[in-house]
Amino acid sequence: MSRPNKGLEHVDSLEGDEASKARLRAVLATIAGEASVEEACALLSISPTRFDEIRREALEGALAALAPKPPGRPAAPPKETPAEEQLRAEVARLRHDLEGARIREEIALLMPGVLRPPSEAQKGGSPPKRGARSGT
Repeated sequence: MSRPNKGLEHVDSLEGDEASKARLRAVLATIAGEASVEEACALLSISPTRFDEIRREALEGALAALAPKPPGRPAAPPKETPAEEQLRAEVARLRHDLEGARIREEIALLMPGVLRPPSEAQKGGSPPKRGARSGT
């Protein structure tokens, strides 16, 4: 014993907005001979040219969905080996270091003298501290 055919009521169980469902019902009704194109256009408040576009899009979508697909499950992406994980981590660290070097370079170009190493800053001779005695 087979299940009774629900006809256009199959559309009701699909996920989608009501306007799209109404267009699908109209397309299916014209294909099944249950409604004329003029009736479908009046129901949807569209021109016959627009209805023809909608019907073509619906049929092309159905055809694409029914195209044969390779059998079985899609292959799972390969797992990374420990060496690959280590290389990926090294690349991430090097990119981070490179970005830091770029930022330091930009600062050095925009504000020379700000990023002098401590030994160079002392070579230039810093002013003596206040209250300090000199050479006695």
